[in-house]
Amino acid sequence: MKAEDIEKQDGQKWQSVNQLLSQAGSHLNILEEEIDIDVQHQYMDLLEHLIHGGNFKVLREDAIVHAQDLFDEAVDDEKKKTLLVLLSMVDDISIYRSIESFQKQDTPVKPWATIALQQSRMLIQSNLLDEATVFVSTGLGGHGSLLRYFCVYVANEGVTLQPFQWDVVKKETELVVTQNQGEIEQFEHFEKYITFIFLLPIEADLKEIFNSIIDECNTYGNFLSENVIITNVKKLSLEEIDDFLASKSPKHKTRRSNPTSSL
Repeated sequence: MKAEDIEKQDGQKWQSVNQLLSQAGSHLNILEEEIDIDVQHQYMDLLEHLIHGGNFKVLREDAIVHAQDLFDEAVDDEKKKTLLVLLSMVDDISIYRSIESFQKQDTPVKPWATIALQQSRMLIQSNLLDEATVFVSTGLGGHGSLLRYFCVYVANEGVTLQPFQWDVVKKETELVVTQNQGEIEQFEHFEKYITFIFLLPIEADLKEIFNSIIDECNTYGNFLSENVIITNVKKLSLEEIDDFLASKSPKHKTRRSNPTSSL
């Protein structure tokens, strides 16, 4: 498939997602906490397994009876995970409060409790409003109707970023992100790249936003690569950034320096 065909196909998929989200309106639920995407997959896999196991209703009723086992240190974590998944599918405010109380505790299964709490809230909300809600979850989470992203601007080959270039990138990014109803949460600069953590509306056109930022920054000396790393799965470590850049460009040698500025 040609590159332009792939881009067109991706654009159509994005448009379909945006149409779904616009229809959801105020019934859109974004998981705000940062939770490892693998944990989220494990949670949903277990939920699907339990639902299709043939006795889900019985298991759910039994979970209601044993809801307080969440707070029993003698009950192992795997059983608590199953209990959380089952309880999250119970339309009962008292069960929601139990999950909420457990989620506030610092336990090894806190990420599971966070997802269960969101699922429980969404179920109760849907039944009260008699309308379906859309649940959006990413590894980095979000806030309100905004999704959180981690972004890396990369210096062009042979360029060592200077303080005035850090400032240009920071100011231009803040300007465009704010214009798009977003927020900057963190900014760090290094010799070969600049990183941001920011929030943007779920329907934001990331390609257009960051193309405009890079184009504007490069009017001050063409120091940034047109390629940007953007992810909502996790915050990349410096080692992961270096490895990614090396894999894309064997000649790219990244020298790290300590971050000297953050919001």
